[in-house]
Amino acid sequence: MSMKRQNRTLVLVLAVAGLAACGGAEDTVEAVTGVEKSDARDSATPLTPARPGEMFAVDYSIIGTPIVGSPVSIELRIQSAYGGEPVSISYQVPDQSSLMLDESQPPVLTRTPLADEPVMRERVTVIPQREGRLYINVRAARELGDGSQSTMISIPIHVGDVDTSLQEHGVLETNEDGETTRVLTAE
Repeated sequence: MSMKRQNRTLVLVLAVAGLAACGGAEDTVEAVTGVEKSDARDSATPLTPARPGEMFAVDYSIIGTPIVGSPVSIELRIQSAYGGEPVSISYQVPDQSSLMLDESQPPVLTRTPLADEPVMRERVTVIPQREGRLYINVRAARELGDGSQSTMISIPIHVGDVDTSLQEHGVLETNEDGETTRVLTAE
C-alpha cells in the first residue's frame, strides 16, 4: 500500500472514530427530554455481538437528566452468545472524584439469562460529582476453563451543559496531487 493511501486511510479512520466518540445533535435533544440512548435501533431488533468473535452485545439508556449530586440510573441490555450460561457484570468508575457508584450498587454481580428472554436487563446507579462528560466502564464476562472472554464498553454521561460537537484540530493542507489532509501542528 502506498504511503499516500496509508495516510488517507489513517485520516479516514481517525475522522470516523472522532465522529463516533463525540456524538451528535440528536444526543443532546434526547438528554433534554430525559432519556439518552446509545443507538437508534428499534427494540424489536435482536441484539447481536458487534464484531465477529465478541461474545456479548451491550446496549444502554441513561434514565433521566444527570444532575451533580443526584443519583442517575443507566439501563443495560446485555445479550450473551453463551445462551443461558451465567454472565459476570462488573462496573468500574475510572475517576472516583467525578463519578461514584451508589452505595447500594454492587461493583460486580452474576446474572443468568432467562430461558425465554435472551437479553438480560440490569440497572446501575451512579452519582455525578461534577459537570462535564463522565464515564463508567461496564464489563460483561464469562469465565472459561482456560481464562475468560469479555466485552467492555465505556458509557459517557453528560452532566450539565456539555459541548458534544466535533472539535477539529490541525490545519488542512493540499499536496501536489490535490489530496487534502489534516496536519496536526505542535502548537
